[in-house]
Amino acid sequence: MMEFLPVMARFAPIIVGSAIALYCLRTVVFMLGAAKERSRRIQYDATSDFTPFVSVIVPARNEENNIAHCVRSIAASDYPSERFEIIVVNDRSSDRTGEVLSELQKEVPNLIIHNTTDDRSNTNLQGKPRAVHQGVMRSQGEFVLMTDADCTVPPTWISAIAHTFQNPRVGLIASYTLAKGARIFDHLQMHEWLINNTMASAGVGLGQPLGCFGNNLSVRRSVYEALGGYPNIRFSLTEDLALLQAVTRAGQAVRYICASETQITTLPCPDVAAFVKQHHRWVNGGKALGWRAAVFVITSVAMWLGIVVAIVLGAWKLLALLLSVRVLADMALTIPTYAELRMKWSFLWMPLLEPFFLLVELMTPFLGLKSRVEWKGQILKNR
Repeated sequence: MMEFLPVMARFAPIIVGSAIALYCLRTVVFMLGAAKERSRRIQYDATSDFTPFVSVIVPARNEENNIAHCVRSIAASDYPSERFEIIVVNDRSSDRTGEVLSELQKEVPNLIIHNTTDDRSNTNLQGKPRAVHQGVMRSQGEFVLMTDADCTVPPTWISAIAHTFQNPRVGLIASYTLAKGARIFDHLQMHEWLINNTMASAGVGLGQPLGCFGNNLSVRRSVYEALGGYPNIRFSLTEDLALLQAVTRAGQAVRYICASETQITTLPCPDVAAFVKQHHRWVNGGKALGWRAAVFVITSVAMWLGIVVAIVLGAWKLLALLLSVRVLADMALTIPTYAELRMKWSFLWMPLLEPFFLLVELMTPFLGLKSRVEWKGQILKNR
């Protein structure tokens, strides 16, 4: 080991410099993509008379503690109540979800409850895709908006999404979801969601579908039907990415809105175990990105290699330079997002967040080694 150190010291500036160059290049690409996507969204007009009938689909599996709050937030929309329906898909819940929904129906007249059937004739319809598809088939809306039972939507959500669909070329709309909570762990997750959404929106801006979040995703009904829906889309642990890729391949325009009017909040993972399970599913679903995922991993590995070399050699100035550049790069990427979402001072957290982001990146390649994923009591695997 001692004999190897002089060689490592000779190449340390090159290794650290390469890590910085790759990360800066990645950041610039994402900055350009995110800026392009932000620039082409339709501005929300609260006075618009464009009010097509829309359907909001909410899959719910054992969500007795969350579903009422979610439905009430949707029902409080500023969109005309007679112009939208809320379809909650009770996906074989074993708790009191069904009872809560029955009581809620007395309060929310446009709430429809659909109980899933356990049809296993199509292997593409497993887990959440089955619940979503059954909800879509039960719905009547020209546009289908999707969220999850542990989410809260703003009153402007439906109106702003419908307004963006005025462009007849737009087949799918994604928007930002952020975790919300009071603990430090919750804040860490919130910022991770923000930077992930920013990179995903950049992908859309560059014409490269890198991902989106199914708890804030909307699709034109005619486009979904033309694709054959989830029965005709190869099953994925990240069904949102699979739909995004299918719509993009079909030549339909996609928008990724960065705006407070469409930003949803979700409950954070309660503990580290749940957090790891969540990322295990994301990583395995993300394998569908192919070379795009490989490029992301390479830049992260280069960053970690530079950190390890600097620490082993005690090259603290190189380490400080590397970490400083990373912090500044992440701030440059996310400051416009914080501003758009009216969280303009939140970027000051970024220096404190980097150790968390680095640890998440370190565990990511290892999570991909196990392909079987547990999701809401079900064992699923990409086909």
